Amino acid sequence: MSSILKKQIVAATGLILVCFVIGHMCGNLLIFGGPAVFNEYAAMLHAVGELLWAVRIVLLTCLVVHVALTIVLVLENRSARPGSYAVSNTKGGSTFASKTMIYTGLLVFFFVILHLFDFTIPTGEPLAEVTEEGLHDVYGMVWASFLQPWRAAVYVLAMIVVGFHLSHAIQSLFQTLGFNHKRYTPLIRQVSVVLGIVVAVGFSLVPIFVNIVRTS
Repeated sequence: MSSILKKQIVAATGLILVCFVIGHMCGNLLIFGGPAVFNEYAAMLHAVGELLWAVRIVLLTCLVVHVALTIVLVLENRSARPGSYAVSNTKGGSTFASKTMIYTGLLVFFFVILHLFDFTIPTGEPLAEVTEEGLHDVYGMVWASFLQPWRAAVYVLAMIVVGFHLSHAIQSLFQTLGFNHKRYTPLIRQVSVVLGIVVAVGFSLVPIFVNIVRTS
């Protein structure tokens, strides 16, 4: 497989993951609608059953392929030109975000695995209690989890890393897919930074809100 094809696969899988992250953030923010709204949203996702697991498998596959090929590209690039990063180079020079892409990406990968075991994969006990309406109390499960300050802190830090990673990853994938123009590239760069901030803040609002309410 050529380096160009690897970069294109990294960009394509990255685009799929970015779309998922934005959608997941929007879903998470429904928790501010209260228990009924959030639990009904969770029930709607649960109702699709096998389709939901198919989507999860596709996303996990994209994540593994994205990380694996990125590591391969980094190693190939460093062996050819030590100190550079094959995927994250941009016109105008390297930035701190581009230089740390591989590290922030790996941190996000390991957090996703932990997050899956925490909120998605059963470990012998039900992940959520059942409400009087017969719905899984996902709202209560999330609330109880973030009542533990260390969990909330780890989650917020992880979301900052996710936002930081996205701020450059979006620029990189557009460049790899051929969207590189002196008129549009600065706009893409600005949008990617804003989107990274929005994602970091959007995900962090939930644990922050839970702990503000807990201490009030």
